[in-house]
Amino acid sequence: MPSFLPAFAILLSLSTAEQITPGELSPFLRVISSAAGAPGRIACRDIDEAMQLKKDGLSPDAKAPVAWAANLAQLKAYQAEGKLVVSADPASLKEGASILITREHGKPVVVIDTRNATATGVPLSDALMKIARHI
Repeated sequence: MPSFLPAFAILLSLSTAEQITPGELSPFLRVISSAAGAPGRIACRDIDEAMQLKKDGLSPDAKAPVAWAANLAQLKAYQAEGKLVVSADPASLKEGASILITREHGKPVVVIDTRNATATGVPLSDALMKIARHI
């Protein structure tokens, strides 16, 4: 069986996934930022999400190696800066995001595009790699 089939099946299932709310996002960003060696620091240009991050004890930091992208323009800008980009939009993986946080059947799911993540050069912990799906 070709190796692309499991990744295709994951992408197909994500096309019907529900988006995660900003309040649910912070714990995942905390884990991802720690896994990338920058505990609690997230680059974030979305003002609403930045306010939520602060409220949840995280630090919006333009110099952080991990970035939250609320839209395609932010994703492309963060990519140009070499950041590991996290998004809630399944289509963002095709555009170069490294990590997707979404909800499937009511439960949060973390998906890592290993090619995109490796290209950033930002290391991720084994613990994060074990809890995530990989495409």
